[in-house]
Amino acid sequence: MDFIRKVDIFHSPSYDVAEPTNLGGGLSLTAIIFCALCFFSEIGSFRNGRTKEMVYLENAVGGKEMIPVYLDITILDLKCEHVTLDIQDGHGRYEIDEHRMEKKKSEAEEDDVEERKDVEKVDTDEGGCHFQGYIHVRHMKGNFHFTPRGEHHHPNSTISHKIDAIKFGDQIVYDEDIPNNSFNLFGTEAREHEGEDGETYETRGVMKESYEGETHDYLVKLVRTEIADLDTGTYAYPYQYTYTHRHFVGHHKGKPLPPRIFFRLDFSPLTMKFTRVQDSFLVFISRHLALIGGTFAVLKMFHTGAHVAREAKFQ
Repeated sequence: MDFIRKVDIFHSPSYDVAEPTNLGGGLSLTAIIFCALCFFSEIGSFRNGRTKEMVYLENAVGGKEMIPVYLDITILDLKCEHVTLDIQDGHGRYEIDEHRMEKKKSEAEEDDVEERKDVEKVDTDEGGCHFQGYIHVRHMKGNFHFTPRGEHHHPNSTISHKIDAIKFGDQIVYDEDIPNNSFNLFGTEAREHEGEDGETYETRGVMKESYEGETHDYLVKLVRTEIADLDTGTYAYPYQYTYTHRHFVGHHKGKPLPPRIFFRLDFSPLTMKFTRVQDSFLVFISRHLALIGGTFAVLKMFHTGAHVAREAKFQ
């Protein structure tokens, strides 16, 4: 026992010598409250995990993967029989009037409807055409566009439109761990409109008025995003994007062209990866033990300095 006492580096002061002070009590309460606040504020983060971010270069061959694209677009000036949705890409694909025809189904067939319904076009009460559903595009440069047909296929037509949503890749709910995400940039743009009661309201989406023969061109730059949850083993691959818009009257060999709406796609070779990870309990405890020790060490330094200054004042 005597040997153990000789190697003791934690000398315990005698309580007959130690003297409690108001300064020491105030610093002790400050340390306890601060450490408790830090501990409880980190409990939620520890339970929910955290998100790691990284960017890497994708090494897959472009053009092989088909990307689902969710559309919710209304053509305001044309009925469905006078407008088509066409898809074109660099592999020579050119599909005209891409949509699913609505037909009556039995109850059994209704239960087997896939979650990703092909795009469907329906006439609106205002004389327009509403496109809603999924199309598929290749992971390469290409476009999909809306074109007037029939008697409206002439330069005097207009093609005003409203975009409520365009989403690329897997559909996910809004994740607050991904800052400034732009999975549905068209659908989140704020705009104001006047209601029937004369009041001004703010809604989401893009509304573009069109003049005769005016073509609208949307240049969309896409970045693949990988969202991984290691605890559940789930992976999702949505696409974030930005876009620019221009409008013009097109001409070919000196003659004006009918108006159209183009969405030109350009995929980035980079992939943004967000991984949700869960720290171990030992890491959580070690981090907070270090915080507690550092807090008390710093406050002890202030207390010792104040004590030395007080002693020097009275000498």
